[in-house]
Amino acid sequence: MKKIWATINKMRIRYYIYPLIFAFLISCSDLEKLPMSKVDDKFNVEFSLPNLQDVIINSDSYLGSYVLVNFWATWCAPCVEEIPALNNLQKIFKDNKNFKMIAINIGQNKDVVNKFLLDKSLPVNFTVLLDEKIELTDWNVQAIPTTFLIDKTGKVIYKIEGVKEWDSPEFISFFKSIIN
Repeated sequence: MKKIWATINKMRIRYYIYPLIFAFLISCSDLEKLPMSKVDDKFNVEFSLPNLQDVIINSDSYLGSYVLVNFWATWCAPCVEEIPALNNLQKIFKDNKNFKMIAINIGQNKDVVNKFLLDKSLPVNFTVLLDEKIELTDWNVQAIPTTFLIDKTGKVIYKIEGVKEWDSPEFISFFKSIIN
């Protein structure tokens, strides 16, 4: 009888302890999967670049807003692939004064970019800046497309590489949770 009681007690403990341990482990893990990676070493961004109309745009003009900055080039197929999704994202947030978008073309001049956009009949509904001499090395862009989210004070807070579905519910919700 003692063996049976001992077995029953062990079974009961197992039924209570294991779920408690499992629940504890889950509560300690980071279940919230963000669509962009947090930047541990936040850094201030600075730029002064021409747009497609030869107007110099300065990073200070974006202080007070969250800014999505996408590094791209016309020869980069994934970069071009995500332009429609970036356009859609811009349409979704166009009335939100807390959110701006910039695409920084690297290593190409205005004529090349304009010709590309015209030839492809690819409208861009957000600001395009030109970093012809690839001067923005402080950003440490290793691959394109690379996209950063900058906070209202001008610090990079999130980063992601590769083509993304910027107009997906996941990204829209992510941006809304940060900027509102």
